[in-house]
Amino acid sequence: MDRETVTSGALKSIGYDAGARVLEVEFRTGRVYQYEGVAPETYAWLLRVENKGGFLNRMIIDRFPTREVTPQTKPNELGLEAALRASLEPDEAD
Repeated sequence: MDRETVTSGALKSIGYDAGARVLEVEFRTGRVYQYEGVAPETYAWLLRVENKGGFLNRMIIDRFPTREVTPQTKPNELGLEAALRASLEPDEAD
């Protein structure tokens, strides 16, 4: 699902599938959640309100079926990151 970046302290981006009535929210922590059965009007309000995190807490979280869809890091990517970090650490022999 395509998401658009939003101005918010807690949220990074949001997207909406009108046909399925699914709201997808990416938090600044990197976690991504989908909320099922969200009306188009509720999504429209979320786009308009200044305090998006507050609106999400009051009107969406715990009111709609939710599932986490955060992309998982591939094991080889994690290994590459660990190898890069290790290569940047000072050598113990020095």
